[in-house]
Amino acid sequence: MPIAPIPAVPSLPSLPSLSSTGATAASGGSGFSSLLSNAVNALQSAQSTAAAAETQSAAGQGNLADTMIAASKASLDTQVTTDVLNKALASFTAIMDMSF
Repeated sequence: MPIAPIPAVPSLPSLPSLSSTGATAASGGSGFSSLLSNAVNALQSAQSTAAAAETQSAAGQGNLADTMIAASKASLDTQVTTDVLNKALASFTAIMDMSF
């Protein structure tokens, strides 16, 4: 009995390209604020999915493995978001502490 091939990993969405001035095109609606907003919305969506899966699992419906995966994904997304926020804040503080 042959082993089934591993399914392909879906590609990650690409970041918007920057123009020659270093800013994104304002007419397309893509910019740092929209990128940040989309990241926060994705985090909220992952947390909502995990909460819904936990509710279904507690009610005896759904798959426990899927619930654990959703909870782990939401936890990892939260940790990464917190670490990126802390690093950005530390960078901002370091820049503001520079004397000119």
